[in-house]
This record gives sequence, C-alpha cells and structure tokens, in this order.
Amino acid sequence: MSTNLEERDRRWELLNTSMRDNDMDCLIFAANDYRGHKGALRYVTDYNLCHRSGNAVMFKDEAPIVVLSGNLAGARRPTTDWVEDYRFPGTIGQGLVDVFADRRDVKRVGIIGFGQIMKVDEYLALTHGLPAIEFLDYSANFEKIRVVKSPEEIIGVEESAYVLDQCFSRLLEIARPGVTEREIGAEMYKVGYKLGGEDPLFLTMYTETVNDEVSASFAPPRGRELTAHDVHTFSFEIVGPRGYWTELSRMVTFATPHEDDVRMARAVSKGMTAAALSLKPGTSPDAVQRAVLSAIEAEGAVSSYWSGHSLGLDVLEQPWIGLDVVEDDGGQATDTIEVGNVFTIHPMVVDHAKKRSGYMSDTFVVEPSGARKLSEFSTALHCLTKGNVNVIDY
Repeated sequence: MSTNLEERDRRWELLNTSMRDNDMDCLIFAANDYRGHKGALRYVTDYNLCHRSGNAVMFKDEAPIVVLSGNLAGARRPTTDWVEDYRFPGTIGQGLVDVFADRRDVKRVGIIGFGQIMKVDEYLALTHGLPAIEFLDYSANFEKIRVVKSPEEIIGVEESAYVLDQCFSRLLEIARPGVTEREIGAEMYKVGYKLGGEDPLFLTMYTETVNDEVSASFAPPRGRELTAHDVHTFSFEIVGPRGYWTELSRMVTFATPHEDDVRMARAVSKGMTAAALSLKPGTSPDAVQRAVLSAIEAEGAVSSYWSGHSLGLDVLEQPWIGLDVVEDDGGQATDTIEVGNVFTIHPMVVDHAKKRSGYMSDTFVVEPSGARKLSEFSTALHCLTKGNVNVIDY
C-alpha cells in the first residue's frame, strides 16, 4: 500500500491538468473487482477494491469522493489517508447522482471505464438524473496520463517482480513427474501471499491436440499429473504489495526435450530478446511487434497472439504490442515508447507444422538506455533432472 502523499498529489495534478486542457469539469473512475478493471480507482484514491464495484468522482481541483457498493461498508479501508469522503449508497447509480447535487456549474464529465467497466444502470442513472450534463468517454485520455510510471511506481513493479521470482524458485524445487498442477499451484499461491502478493493468476499450459488441431491449452491448475516428456508452461501474474502487476512465465520439462520443443523455446526467447532490444524511447509499439514476429519466423514458427502490453495498477494497460490482434481496439495511449513505461512481453508461438507450441513472458521497465528485465531467471526452457535445474543452451 502506497503511503506517499507526494505521489498522490502528482497524480491528482496530472488529472487536473488533463481536465483543464480538455475543458472537463469532473472525472468519474469506474471500477469492478475483475482483474484489469479496478486500477483506475486505485490510481486516484489508493483504494484496492476487494469485491463488487465502485467509483470515484473527482471534481476539478478537489479531492475525490469514493462511491462504493453498500455491502462494502464494512470492508477494510486503506491504511493511507489519500481520500476522506467514502459513501455507501443503496445503489451506486443513485449515489453517483447525489454527488452532483447542487453542482450546477458542472457541464462536462469524463468517464474512465465508459465502454468496458461502468454498469449500464449506473450510466442510465447519471444520464436520466443529470440531463444537463454531457458525459464523455475519457478512458483514452486516462491511459495517456498513467502510461509513464513515477520512480515510486517503478519500486512497486520491482517488488511484484521479486515476488514472482520467489514463486518460480519454489516451483523449480517441487515440480517433477507425478506432481499435479494443483499441488504446484498451492505452493506458488502460498509463497505469493506470504510475500505480500494479491489477486494471483496462475495458469498452466501445454501443447494439446483436439480434432487434429494443435494449440497451447491453458487453464488454472487442475488435477492433471505432470509427465516426464511434456513441456509445461507455468504462467504467474500477481499484484505486489503496492498494487502493481507483473508477469512471469517459463517453459519447464523433465526428460531430454525434443528438438522441436527446444526450437519453440528458442523462438519465444529470440522474440522476447528482439522486443527487449526494441523497447527504447522513441520506438513505436508496432516496431516492437514487427521485431518480435521477425525473430519468431526465423525459427520456423508463427505468432498466434499479440506480443505484449503495458501494465501497472491494471494487468492490461496501453499501449499494446500488436494492437491489430487485440479485441479491445480503443487506440494507443502513445505513439512511441517512453522512459518510465512498463511492459510485459509474452509471444505465443506455434511451429509451421502445427505440432509444437511455446510461450514465456517477462516484465520490463523502459529506461533511457533501453529495456531492463526484472526477473533474475533466464528466458529459456528449464529442464529439471536428478534434482538439478538445467537451462537449455540455445
């Protein structure tokens, strides 16, 4: 949990400047407890929504007001004092309308989370109850505000990356043939929570053939036992103690891997290396995507997915790496990579013969000299044999 009021004031000033520049009187930050849909509320109030939905209302040059679902009245408040005014109305929609009582000078209000997060009944309550106010989608403007992380935010990202490295260390200690995905998941969750992590998302992935179609099947841990010759990808995403997301994924096997599995791991690794070399200030996200695809294709593989994205208080933030294959095409937050951006890069590759697949991920911070990878682990296929961890040499 952040305690830095200077960081709070920095964010509020950015938001106020944006309102002044765009002739806005107020902003509404919509949130729900789905991953990727509550970071805006935390950004402006330092409140980590634990359940249901909620909003913050910030009038220009005033402290925000938090409007939460009534059943959250007993939820623990933040340990920080960023915001004092918390409200728990019978319905959030009416609660939002009530915030605007006697605010006859308010004409234009921007909604962050307009298309993907705000509930329809809340929007209808606002438009029906406040017909004189013009409500606009302000999500893209907000993405431009939060895309560059402050030094304090970078510390939060580094803390989260440390948690994930410890989770993967534990995985390397216990993964072996015959162990179930759930047994591994239980240990990783334990380590993550012990070190202050929250909202973990742990997925296991392996190449699967269904109706003669090969794909990288992934899901939360199940009762499936690991086998010696499978190549398993363990993907872990988590919020660190200060609320910032990072991602870490690695491919793991036990027996001597098939040469095509090594090639897929090499394709992923080369794609991520190409991305890291391209993540420089002034480079466009599209150029990073092209560098990833070129490196992957040189290994006889294709990318079946977009290659990465920014992340912070939400697990999915703009800009995207590979926007043309992202469903939610709302435009990019920025045309170029900037110092202070944080990215996860995660190419999903399938070989041309459609018999093998590969996937890994790393989180990077963009600095003046280029991208800095946060994990201490090699971006490579890890082979666990006789109690030893061998990183496959490409």
